[in-house]
Amino acid sequence: MRNIKVEYHKVVDILIFNDKHQLALQKRALSDKSFPGHWDFSAGGHIDRNEEAQKAAEREILEELGVSGQAIFMSQEYFQYPDWDPSILRDVETSIFKMFYNGPFRINSKEVEKIIFFDLRTIQKMIDQGNKFHPEFLLTWQKGIVLHAV
Repeated sequence: MRNIKVEYHKVVDILIFNDKHQLALQKRALSDKSFPGHWDFSAGGHIDRNEEAQKAAEREILEELGVSGQAIFMSQEYFQYPDWDPSILRDVETSIFKMFYNGPFRINSKEVEKIIFFDLRTIQKMIDQGNKFHPEFLLTWQKGIVLHAV
């Protein structure tokens, strides 16, 4: 039996919608050490020590997408899922935010391969067809949080 390491992460995840009610999904950079090339939230990342979740969300949007704006708090969630490295189990506390923005984006290519707006039906089809999604996004989608954000 192999040892499984549990890692606790406190993070923010951001959903960016345009005025057509489409959701921007980022495709994670292929060089990313965790879930490379997977579709994910519009932006997201770890909350720094002593940082407020809203400030972390706004920082991540700026760092990853080159966009300044106000993130609106939606939900606090707790998820547990296997990491990209099968010897690690992620125990995640996430603050989920939304933002409304039509583009353009100035992506940080070290973190993001591309970002595209999709209508929600298309995202469901992508999931049904087995496209690779970050587990945290899938868990949020399955709970209906994304649908309630629009």
